[in-house]
Amino acid sequence: MQRASWVLLLLAALLVIIPQFLVPLAEPPGTLHVPVAVSLDRPDTWPYAFGAMVCHQRSDRSFFIRENQLPVCERCLAIELGMALAFGAAVVVSPPFGFFASLGPFLPRRLRGRMGVLVVGIALMLPMVLDGGLQLTTPYVSTTLVRVLTGFLYGIGQGGLVIGLVGSMAASLRRRRQKPPAVRSLRRNPDEPPR
Repeated sequence: MQRASWVLLLLAALLVIIPQFLVPLAEPPGTLHVPVAVSLDRPDTWPYAFGAMVCHQRSDRSFFIRENQLPVCERCLAIELGMALAFGAAVVVSPPFGFFASLGPFLPRRLRGRMGVLVVGIALMLPMVLDGGLQLTTPYVSTTLVRVLTGFLYGIGQGGLVIGLVGSMAASLRRRRQKPPAVRSLRRNPDEPPR
């Protein structure tokens, strides 16, 4: 059951990522530029609809394949790839269920406690938050390399949070299923004092 949970997470991530590469490859060069007119009867536009929900899709901050813009920017793509890497690692490691128990096997022994897991998660996410915050509040503009690296680290951290949450929910479900049935009193009248 554990490995199946992690495989499902990885498959979900790949289901989002792979079409983002296949659609620009399949279309004639130079035909896809954001915004793409999304239509339910054209599945080749669906990755762009998803991209519009999670990303600014600026062309100056996006990769192109065959002169076709990818559905998400460089940083969002790196976040998705970082999450997929984290889910792939969970498939290989198959950590136990429980939030902190799920994340512990990925860390050195001295960081496997609750505080260590939280510190590592924040450390992975903080660079992107700082870089994005600086861009939002100052004239600073980060480079493609910085956006990709900070996004990738953030994706690993975010993937770790998802792994922890799924592990925690699975552990909770397992505990509910394993609860023993309620014990009935053998006394005829529950208000009667024991003999």
